[in-house]
Amino acid sequence: MTYLGILYWLVPTFSAAGEPKIIGITVLLLFSLYLALYYGIFCFFSSLTTYHLPLTAFFWVSLEFIRTHLFTGFPWALLGYSQWNNLPIIQISEFTGIYGISFLIVLINLTIVKIIKERTLKCAATSFLLISTCLIFGFYKLHEPRTTNYELRTISILQGNIDQYKKWNEKYEQEIIDTYTLLTTCHLPLTTDLIVWPESSIPGFLKNDKKLYAWISDIAKKTKTQHLVASNDYKQVCYQRSLGNSNKFDFTRSLDYKNGKFYNSAFLVSADGKITGEYSKSHLVPFGEYMPLRNFLSKFIKVVNEIGEFSSGEKYNIINSTAGKLGVNICFEAIFPNEVRKSAKNGAEIIVNLTNDAWYLKTSAPYQHFSMNVFRAVENRRFVVRAANTGVSGFIDPTGRVKSETKIFETAILSDKIFALNHITFYTKFGDIFSYLCIIISIILLTFRKKFDKL
Repeated sequence: MTYLGILYWLVPTFSAAGEPKIIGITVLLLFSLYLALYYGIFCFFSSLTTYHLPLTAFFWVSLEFIRTHLFTGFPWALLGYSQWNNLPIIQISEFTGIYGISFLIVLINLTIVKIIKERTLKCAATSFLLISTCLIFGFYKLHEPRTTNYELRTISILQGNIDQYKKWNEKYEQEIIDTYTLLTTCHLPLTTDLIVWPESSIPGFLKNDKKLYAWISDIAKKTKTQHLVASNDYKQVCYQRSLGNSNKFDFTRSLDYKNGKFYNSAFLVSADGKITGEYSKSHLVPFGEYMPLRNFLSKFIKVVNEIGEFSSGEKYNIINSTAGKLGVNICFEAIFPNEVRKSAKNGAEIIVNLTNDAWYLKTSAPYQHFSMNVFRAVENRRFVVRAANTGVSGFIDPTGRVKSETKIFETAILSDKIFALNHITFYTKFGDIFSYLCIIISIILLTFRKKFDKL
């Protein structure tokens, strides 16, 4: 029942994609059943070590970590995310990632259970000391003097609020162009270092459409500012050729869309209208951007053949902008801690999440999705800039504070000042060591549980 309530938005999401409601309901039930298995496994293993009940917090983290990676991973609504606005307690994420917060929640709750059942405070001291240490550290980080060694940068986010049914309909192409043109020419601050557009904001293929390329180039020149714009990309060696300059493209050759590769991409367009950097999404959405086991499933489910097939781009490449080095992630890539931290480790000074949450309609999903970005900021001590087509767009500082945000389904432009930071946290440098430690301890506890029960 828990995941039926958390993931209910899958039903309207499939409806927004034009699928019958029964498919959305079926996917919701299957997903909920799959995720519920982790609860069942946790309860089973916990029952084997009931004498040391608080220690089973290690099992919980181990299972969350497995869920993050198994079958391409789906770490949506991990337990720790429930504390996204409890800033003092989440500061330890710079050492443990999101998993450390999940660990604390389970540890404290199991300790309370043990105290009630056994009427003893024997195990409470350790848990109390741990939580107190975390809180002291958290309050210290929240009130730590901020550095003044970095130059403030102004970044603006465009929230076009384009209806999902209009985004890929040629009839509305001019309406989309007019919306973004108005935002970039009438509502920007006097000076800004970078303008960020949401996922799939360009109604076509930027590098392959002469009209769209000219439009974006003209906007960049008029605003005299760099733009990070998102567009699908098509690469086909035989039909698209370079003109000898990486910033120019040949639009005169016809494209054979059957033999190339499609990418969900973001491009940095310089103030003089040239493409100077790009990133293509590497962690694709299964059953959305690609179809696992396509040849097998298509024999039984005909609709499988209608699902597009995107290709993965190069992982963790950094885009150099005038605002700083950008670590771009697209859509649900932001919910994978290890992938975002690798971009920071590779030199990203600002984390940028581009997404199109219009699929979710007016449900809780846009808010769930936004809240997970709070942890990416704390884990890596970076500012997070999030541009969403229909919201929630916003700025998050390195302590997880939401500096500013938009409402959903409103056309808006949001500007704020941030620092491009290059400090490397423990989590950024070493990754999920805490989670691996939990797995090792879990194996030891299960292997030698009879000896532990005698202690």
